[in-house]
Amino acid sequence: MAKEDKKRKHKSQHDDDSKTSKKKHRSEKKSATQIVSVSSPSPAPTTTPKSTSYSAFSEIVGKLYVHLAPMWAGNVMEGVTEQLNAFLMKYVPQLDGIVLAHSDTELITEKGQIRNDSPFCHFFIRVKFLVWKPKKGTKLVGRINLQSQDHIGLLIFGTFNASIPKARIPSDTYEWRSSVDSSEEPVTKDQDEDDNEDENEDIQQDAEQQRSQYGEWINKSTGVPVGGDDGIVEFNVVDIIEANDILTVGGSL
Repeated sequence: MAKEDKKRKHKSQHDDDSKTSKKKHRSEKKSATQIVSVSSPSPAPTTTPKSTSYSAFSEIVGKLYVHLAPMWAGNVMEGVTEQLNAFLMKYVPQLDGIVLAHSDTELITEKGQIRNDSPFCHFFIRVKFLVWKPKKGTKLVGRINLQSQDHIGLLIFGTFNASIPKARIPSDTYEWRSSVDSSEEPVTKDQDEDDNEDENEDIQQDAEQQRSQYGEWINKSTGVPVGGDDGIVEFNVVDIIEANDILTVGGSL
């Protein structure tokens, strides 16, 4: 019995070691560029006059550990650029923002290394990232692209999503005005078709300015829609939600 117990223990230890070895081997085979360290973010330069207002754009220099496939052996920098492009328009936790561009790429390691049975070449690089990283408590500007009784949806720079829920729209200042008017008479079949075509053309021209087919939020005292005619709204950043490599900004008026 003692011999059988020893055999079982030996077999169990052997299986555990084998599993650990396989996991380690698989992890080594998974090659992906990793951000090792980053510098302190600095405001991105702009062509506009200097101001004290907050900028959500930053330049961050990062040190990356690259695993380059053999197919790029004849053109290393092109292979590096290909891997860096995988970061574009995605939220990167190490940079705490969405990568918009990369530049000034340079090799830190003089020679790459081939490790174990992996065909990948391993080396370090340094690169500058342009990152969009909004902060809570700051102000941003967006254009309204959707309105409902529950929230106001916006696009920042025509790209990034933002939302202002009803709970953060001051009820003492703003109210929802529905565009549905039950008193309007229905369109009859006797109306002139040419007039309808002219109306349709006018509707198409104003489609960009029509931010909701159901209604809009307006200022109670003035009756002016939130954002005015162009739908531009300055709002406070309250939440920053990251999901599926994308940032969504939650705001308040």
